[in-house]
Amino acid sequence: MSTKIKNTLQKNTLWSRIFSEPKALPVTQNKTAVFHRYIFWRNSIFVTSYLIYLIAYLCRKNFNIAAPLTSGFNSKDMGIVLAVGSIAYGIGKFINGSFADKSNVRFALPINAMLAGICSALMAFTPWINKNLFKSHTAMIVYMCLFWGVSQWFQSALFPYCAKSLVRWFPNSTRSIWWARWSTSHEFGSFIAMNISLPIAATTEHFFGKYGIEAMFIVPFILSMLIGIVSIFSLRDRPISIGLPDVEEICSTKIPELTDEEIKEQNKDANLTYFQILKKYVLKNKVIWNLSLIYFCVYVFRNGPVDWIFKILVDQQNSNQNFKTFSETLQNSNSLDAFKASTLCLIGFFGTLFAPFISEKLFKGKRAPANFWCLLIGATSLVGVWLGSSPFSPIVNNLTLKNIVVFTSLGVAGFMVCVPQVLVGGICAIESSSKRVASAATGFASLLGYLGSAFGHVVNGFILNISKNNYGDARLILLYWGLVAILGALLCVPIWNVKVNKEYSH
Repeated sequence: MSTKIKNTLQKNTLWSRIFSEPKALPVTQNKTAVFHRYIFWRNSIFVTSYLIYLIAYLCRKNFNIAAPLTSGFNSKDMGIVLAVGSIAYGIGKFINGSFADKSNVRFALPINAMLAGICSALMAFTPWINKNLFKSHTAMIVYMCLFWGVSQWFQSALFPYCAKSLVRWFPNSTRSIWWARWSTSHEFGSFIAMNISLPIAATTEHFFGKYGIEAMFIVPFILSMLIGIVSIFSLRDRPISIGLPDVEEICSTKIPELTDEEIKEQNKDANLTYFQILKKYVLKNKVIWNLSLIYFCVYVFRNGPVDWIFKILVDQQNSNQNFKTFSETLQNSNSLDAFKASTLCLIGFFGTLFAPFISEKLFKGKRAPANFWCLLIGATSLVGVWLGSSPFSPIVNNLTLKNIVVFTSLGVAGFMVCVPQVLVGGICAIESSSKRVASAATGFASLLGYLGSAFGHVVNGFILNISKNNYGDARLILLYWGLVAILGALLCVPIWNVKVNKEYSH
């Protein structure tokens, strides 16, 4: 054997050991030892996945605070950068989802988390590069789009690997509850990012006299590197990869019996390739397509307020002021605006947590009715956001009352949008596909969701400018979000009575 071929085989073996899904190991322990070992790794994997995603949101939502405070960075610019990031995230989520089904979570998840952190940190150099190298507004936007897009590509890999872990390590009977608990990492991470970014910038400005915006990106980068290193030791791919039985066997879960026809169909699937399974349960699945269109609307509605409310509030507050430097802007920016914006995430935390209860208890296991009513109520709550934030509100004029109305309305919107955000692209997509393509199913739904987010961001930037110039407030953009949410609610009607795919439980 030549040296070249031998080296190639060694490289392939090393690559396979690190990134390929590890082989199943025989079960050698008794039932009690197996259960205790399972509990240890299940908890370790849940906590690690939760922290990785929480820190990932620190690296994502800091941009929403930094952008409105950046000199010369307008609404259209912000829309373009956010749109590029959403497109990269959506496409990456589907492609990385397909890879995740056959990859080793233990290494792939932390490596992607660290790479996302590195690219996000490069955003911190935007002011310096614009001042010393490009000295062009267009070049600055291109630079930001490039590194924000690459960062979002690596971030898009995190959800599919976490989804795979939740499917493999948690039985069908309790998976929706654990999924909801894990999904609170989105909202908790966003809430923290929105409330620590300004204090971090202010502290850095105080001690160094500069680097305020840079610090908003560097601190989350450091945290992402730390959690990435720890995760290599605290993650494992699947129970069978460490000598444990399948999770349903460990937990003695009662699963619905298949009919003869369903058994016959499952036996056919056993001989199909991964791509054939993907095509059957995802690409040609009408329910998945319907869910994906709903997710398109959900993400226009969700990412609109989450990413833009702070800018809307800051622009309204500073409309009659002209700050020349970042320090002046920072000193005069009201941290109350950041807290108002984070209310979406704070109350959304509870919407995420109670999403399974709402669908399983209030709507007797039906997901579509839960999504329908939450989107409809969420759209209505935007009327309160306008009444509480606009200086031209015909009803609410008292400042204290305006703050109460904004907090309440944003809280209702945050709670309501988080229910379909959890159910549609996660639980519903998996339950309507196959366990063998769980990550790809969530990735496909998320692809359309983030294309919706990208579309929304571009439109947001233009509509916000038109609304401010013609009406002096954000009424048009709030109306736009509300109409999209209502469209999403109507798309729930065709799948009103769709139930869980039994194959998903086996």
